[in-house]
Amino acid sequence: MPSTVKAPALRPGDTIRIIAPASAPDMNNLSKGISKLRNWGYKISLGRNIRKLVQRNSLAAPDVDRAEELMNAFTDDSVKAIFCARGGYGSIHTLPLLDYDVIRDHPKIFVGYSDITALHLALSKFSSLVTFHGPMPGSDPDEIRKPSFRNFAEILSGQSTDLSGYLDKVIKYIISGKVEGVSQGTNISVAASLIGTEYMPSSDGKILFIEDTGVTSGDIDRYFFTMKLAGLLDKYVGFVFGDFRAITEAEEPMPFIEDVVQLYLNQLKVPSLYGLPFGHGDEQMLIPLNAKIRLSTEDPYLELLENVVE
Repeated sequence: MPSTVKAPALRPGDTIRIIAPASAPDMNNLSKGISKLRNWGYKISLGRNIRKLVQRNSLAAPDVDRAEELMNAFTDDSVKAIFCARGGYGSIHTLPLLDYDVIRDHPKIFVGYSDITALHLALSKFSSLVTFHGPMPGSDPDEIRKPSFRNFAEILSGQSTDLSGYLDKVIKYIISGKVEGVSQGTNISVAASLIGTEYMPSSDGKILFIEDTGVTSGDIDRYFFTMKLAGLLDKYVGFVFGDFRAITEAEEPMPFIEDVVQLYLNQLKVPSLYGLPFGHGDEQMLIPLNAKIRLSTEDPYLELLENVVE
């Protein structure tokens, strides 16, 4: 099996398939996101669960149907990229239902974040696929109309490997230094839920990108210590922290999330950046996952060391 599998480049006029592998999207937001994608010159097709609205509770469809929708998107030769409509919860239920060999043989650009992290990690481990943390049309329609989306489009088209358009400010670091590794991430609570399962990839030589929402500093401490107990934490060669939406109404006073992060990084002593524009905040940068990257605590903070599409 090759170390990585890269999808064909995405260009204007190509078709993006939008699927819902987790929670059902808000159709008004999704319509706005689709309109913005069309304005960039892409054709859009919808997964059958979005078209049929076979919603179960807050999930977009039963597990088998969501897995089939994802597999159909990968095997449809008319589709050049797959964008998840939104995250939410439920992606983990589809993991044992996917054919990772078929996905590896039909590589496509795959974009999403938050709960979609479960799919990123599984596709990395079993399909060796380079995937992408990035804006989702049902969650981030305004992100798709920003000028920064041009940077997103240029990277997915193979015209650029430049991430600096997302990093036009001074970035805070926790531990200084420079390191090269393979990107992994991004939602830490979803990643932690895979520890001890066959779907969690190795952390050897990886740079971990981390974000989360609805968490306390106690949760972050728990996830980090679980990674430590599992023998994962000290094998990461670098860390990049994005946006965290903390629960502020804790029953007892809690330390800041950044303080907990600082505690662990002071022990690990590996290069680490804090506060990059990804996660559940106001900005959503593109992060190629399972890709070779250089992290530095001086500008340029992140550099792609390879093309991430064919």
